[in-house]
Amino acid sequence: MAEYNVAVIGGGPGGYTSALRAAVLGARVCLVEKTYLGGTCLNVGCIPTKALLHTSEMLHAMQHADAFGLATGGTPSVDFAKVMKRTREVVGQLTGGVGQLLKARKVDVLMGAARLLGGGKIEVADADGKTQTVTAENIIIATGSEPARPAVFPFDGKQVVTTDEATTSDALPEEILIVGGGIIGCEFATVYSELDCKVTVVEMLDALCPGLDKDIARAVGKSLKARGVDVKVGTKITEMTVKGKTVTAKVEGGEDVTAGMALVAVGRVPATEGIGLEAAGVEVDGRLIRVDDQCRTNVAGIFAIGDCACVQQYAHVASRMGAVAAENACGHDAADRLTVVPSGIYTHPEIGMVGQSEAAARQSGAEVKVVKFPLTASGMARAFGETAGMVKLVADAATGEILGAVCVGPHATDVVHEIAVAMKNELTVEEIAETIHAHPTFSEAVLEAAELWLGKPVHTVG
Repeated sequence: MAEYNVAVIGGGPGGYTSALRAAVLGARVCLVEKTYLGGTCLNVGCIPTKALLHTSEMLHAMQHADAFGLATGGTPSVDFAKVMKRTREVVGQLTGGVGQLLKARKVDVLMGAARLLGGGKIEVADADGKTQTVTAENIIIATGSEPARPAVFPFDGKQVVTTDEATTSDALPEEILIVGGGIIGCEFATVYSELDCKVTVVEMLDALCPGLDKDIARAVGKSLKARGVDVKVGTKITEMTVKGKTVTAKVEGGEDVTAGMALVAVGRVPATEGIGLEAAGVEVDGRLIRVDDQCRTNVAGIFAIGDCACVQQYAHVASRMGAVAAENACGHDAADRLTVVPSGIYTHPEIGMVGQSEAAARQSGAEVKVVKFPLTASGMARAFGETAGMVKLVADAATGEILGAVCVGPHATDVVHEIAVAMKNELTVEEIAETIHAHPTFSEAVLEAAELWLGKPVHTVG
């Protein structure tokens, strides 16, 4: 029976990060992965969707090249098989790199399904059903999440699919129904509409991207509608059927929606069933493992990270939790309350967010001051011909403490990190305003927003 200082269950961004960190700290480490190194993010999530989004953005730009004095020499077309071939190559390069890093740091990779047996023991069953048992002084659970599959939808992997199939299939129907107008649904709506598919988005709640401030949600909706997407909010699907290659969705109080494929993107659930949590005595809240800010569960020596243990389902949160868990498992002292977490929506334009929304800040009882600097006043945005966007700052009216921010526009998911660093280090709006920003850049819109907040705008009338 192999013995380790640290055993990690799950090879996604959180899992492989924790394994690599523990190995760097001198631990003997094994990583157990059921399906593929890199987890959802690298294989069927973040990376393939961003590759697809960049491809669709290029096609959209080609179709509007004439405005920049460029001729494409004909109507641009899509060879989706080649698009997916490139996407798979990107995925393969990154997952291969993870494997090389694990090998270089002497992490033992065991391919198979892991099940906790209690007492530091883990049973690993490979694809052929053969099992082995390993023991570890410390165990880090990083099993991630999986697409929610409500029973009302007849999933078949072809006509009715989840994001797992949408990021791996060569099929590109002319008409696509996307169920769920959250972040994931809106990103896929952007891809498919820019690839010239007819797209319908159905969201049960009254607005796209529930949880966002209304002005930001409106920006997402405006972008999709400009690309020809039929957006139906406040709409509930009561039944879905498949006949041949046609999907029909019955809508409560409305007309049926038909399409060649339905992508169901109604959220993700923690992948914690069948991994032996009961045998190990690990407490859960529904399917979510309970942890503290050191990623410790109620059982000594067992940690949990990422989507299986945190409602903030982001790869970068999993990676941070993985580093914290590894440090603690190796005898160091680390913690993170995850109070400053940037996130992104990769629609076109992009949206980068950090901290509290305007609504949440006001609901907290704080006296807040909010400003919006429009990209119509940005030199770089004008040069790019991409002026749909803004930088929105939410800060304490008395102290200038930054409570939250939203960036909308090109590279917004990169620009927002400046504000995240400022918040993490408790900088004020005034300190941002006093920092020289290079010109012309998209990032200088943050400076402009800070000056506007202080009542000293240069390029806007505030």
